[in-house]
Amino acid sequence: MIEKRPALFIDRDGTINRDCPYCHDVGDLVVYDDAVDIIREYASSGYLVIVISNQSGINRGYFSLEEAQNFNEAIRRYVEAKGGRIDAFFMCPHRPDENCNCRKPKDGLVRQAMEKFPIDLEHSVMVGDSLDLDGGLARNLGIKFIHFKHEG
Repeated sequence: MIEKRPALFIDRDGTINRDCPYCHDVGDLVVYDDAVDIIREYASSGYLVIVISNQSGINRGYFSLEEAQNFNEAIRRYVEAKGGRIDAFFMCPHRPDENCNCRKPKDGLVRQAMEKFPIDLEHSVMVGDSLDLDGGLARNLGIKFIHFKHEG
């Protein structure tokens, strides 16, 4: 049997990187080093590091899935260059009016992650800048929430 590991679920825009908004241009990427510190700390403690992000700009037609994936890969490279690790990115491309199950605060993205990784949900943590979306996801899952917000 595969041993389950807790996960650090972490929001992307406004938590790991400056919120643009509708971030997709790698040239606009600004990663917060204190977010990298959190990622590195949890990764070194054996947690999986999984980015959970609403990206409605895809279905709004503001940018493509490929552009979003390129932005994610730029974040991954930055974090790795600073000694951290991101195991996966899970994104919801839907607009709020599409009423999907993967848009935070619903738990569909975490459920997708749990299909791919052996996650110990009970000991997992959600980190994010939004009390409603990220905090709501943590409450829906019954896991610890760390509010992590940058001003400006």
